Amino acid sequence: MTLLRAALVLALLSSLLPCAAAAQTPSPAALPQPGPPGLRTVNIAQYRAHLDDLRRLVADCGREVTACDAARVGAQDDYVQRPNGQPFIERYNWLRNLLADRNDTSHALRNQMLPYAEQRLSEQEAELDAPPADVPLTQAQRSSRSEVLAGKEFRTTSDYSLTEKLSAWISDVLARLFGGASSLGRMAPWLGQALQWGALLLAAVLMLLWVYRTLDRQRIALGKLSGDADRRAQQAESRAWAERARTHAERGEWRDAVHCLYWASIVALEDRRTLRPSTNRTPREALRLIDPASHLRAPLRAQTG
Repeated sequence: MTLLRAALVLALLSSLLPCAAAAQTPSPAALPQPGPPGLRTVNIAQYRAHLDDLRRLVADCGREVTACDAARVGAQDDYVQRPNGQPFIERYNWLRNLLADRNDTSHALRNQMLPYAEQRLSEQEAELDAPPADVPLTQAQRSSRSEVLAGKEFRTTSDYSLTEKLSAWISDVLARLFGGASSLGRMAPWLGQALQWGALLLAAVLMLLWVYRTLDRQRIALGKLSGDADRRAQQAESRAWAERARTHAERGEWRDAVHCLYWASIVALEDRRTLRPSTNRTPREALRLIDPASHLRAPLRAQTG
């Protein structure tokens, strides 16, 4: 049964292998974050240069998947100082998450969002020349914003339970595992099909081994049943010869009694596997087959004589 369970599990895993690359891992936004990235102070010129670099990064990512490197965004966000105006902070976690693309191993979602990312970067630069007018929020909009910001995904503290930390660690490991598997699949497209057929072949071999062992156990069980039947038949035959020997002895027919007693002994020895059953063996040949050190040799030798 253990081999059968292993075969069934392998067959199930082989059927799930093509889907493993497309399986979605938990969103990075759901993982506990230690806090927002640090800030670097930049002027307007440095901020424009950074936006130009990010637009080139998005364009390169659209042309070649290996260029989608979230580390090129930078580990810090921008704290932009205006010469005549209020400084502001620009965050880039949205772009880092888009380039990391752990939610979609087929990159279909990222390919759809890259034009919007480039448009957003261009709009950020355009706002430097024509800052948008501040529009006060209505009470309904403020309530909706407060409700959204109260969610767990917007936490910036490290006050998380052990269960949440463990869940986040497992999700991160799975994201890295499946992310690496998708990269390997792009470099070796044949690997997924090879693993699938290899798992199916291994499951078939284990199934055949289980069938063979099952049939072998049945054969042994049937052999034991037939052996028990043969043993009972030999014991009955030995008792029958002994009963005939007793009957001849009561009549004074000593020669026939010794003859029947001899055959009762031979059948008993065959039942004990001391002698192999044979109908062509002479009494003296049977005596020579008994081990000289056996305690059964002396009685059989007396009967044979």
